[in-house]
Amino acid sequence: MKKTKALLIACIAAQSLSAQVKEGIVTYEEKIDAHRRIPKENEEMKAMIPQFHINKYELLFADNKSLYKAAEEEPDLSEQPQGGGGLVMRFGGADNVFYKDFNTQMAVEKRDLMEKEFIVEDSIKNVNWKLVEGETKIIAGHVCKKATGKSERGSDLIAWYAEDISLSSGPGPFSGLPGLILGLDVNAGEFVYTATSIENKIDRNDLKAPTKGKKVTPAEFAKLRKELMGDGNGPVRIITN
Repeated sequence: MKKTKALLIACIAAQSLSAQVKEGIVTYEEKIDAHRRIPKENEEMKAMIPQFHINKYELLFADNKSLYKAAEEEPDLSEQPQGGGGLVMRFGGADNVFYKDFNTQMAVEKRDLMEKEFIVEDSIKNVNWKLVEGETKIIAGHVCKKATGKSERGSDLIAWYAEDISLSSGPGPFSGLPGLILGLDVNAGEFVYTATSIENKIDRNDLKAPTKGKKVTPAEFAKLRKELMGDGNGPVRIITN
């Protein structure tokens, strides 16, 4: 069984390397463990909300540039109680947009903070990754290699990157590997990103830096975020319908 699996991965890898993907749209599923973000003093809230929340995102890439944003989709009301009165989880940062130009090494981010929009421009910041030899995984039909690292806030990261998509980008702000990140685990399962599909063509007119929001420096935004959120990863709002 193990030999068959290894042979399958080797065949896919050989096919992938012979056909480098240079442009496309990657659809990601972001799975959030909502219970991990509930303060201990509100433990009883866990019984009132689902543990996991799922968002969908798209990463457009071409010409050594990428744009990561929320995918347009119809809201899922299937789990909402009839007549309202239910609880809805709203996660800070769900509408953030990340644009990276690897030709100039510049990043432009649209960040949402307490219902206000900001534009933050900076150089691309790469994680100090450690490449792991001998471990592979197939994600969305691509053989991915493993890497580990830490985020700027100290969260443990496990990434799976596809060398046949040579763009050094990934979900959100994450980048810096010798291939596109198709799988990412942040903080031991608190946030898990998985590519579910890849289209090989895009409309380049959609691959533009965000412009809507107040322009601030990275230092100014970090100060605002700390004033409003402290050292947390982002607010969780509980809304009663």
